[in-house]
Amino acid sequence: MAHFSAFKARLEGDSALSGKGYDSARRNTDGILIRDTYWIPFGGAPENLDDDRFTKPQDADSNAEYVYTVRAVSPTPDGCRAVVDKVTAQLAGAVLAVTGRELDPLRLTASDDPRPDDSVKPPIYFADTEWTLVSRRS
Repeated sequence: MAHFSAFKARLEGDSALSGKGYDSARRNTDGILIRDTYWIPFGGAPENLDDDRFTKPQDADSNAEYVYTVRAVSPTPDGCRAVVDKVTAQLAGAVLAVTGRELDPLRLTASDDPRPDDSVKPPIYFADTEWTLVSRRS
C-alpha cells in the first residue's frame, strides 16, 4: 500500500491533477456518468516478488515490481491528451520514496491513444498509461 500511496501522492503534486483523481468512473447519485476531466489510478499489489536467488523463498519484503495504470478520462480526446501529458510530466523518471525501500525511477511501459466509450451518449473518452516501479530492500 505504501508504494501505491507514494504513486498517487506524486500525481497529486501537480496542481492540474490535484483533486482530480478518483477510484473509479465518476457517477452522480442517479448512477449517471459525470462528464468531467479526471484520472483513475489502478494497481496495488506487486506483479512479482524476486530476490534473484534460487534458494531464497519469496517473502513480503522481497524485491518487487509494481505496475500501475493511470486512466485519463474526459469528454474530449484533447482533454484526455492533456491529462496524459500532465501525468507523464509528473511520473516519467520520478523517484518515489517508501521507507525501507530503494526505488528505481518510474518507467512508462505502455500508452494508449484516446478511445471513445460508446456505451454513453455522447461518448466519453479515455486513455491509459502504464508505469513500472521496481522496489528493492534498502
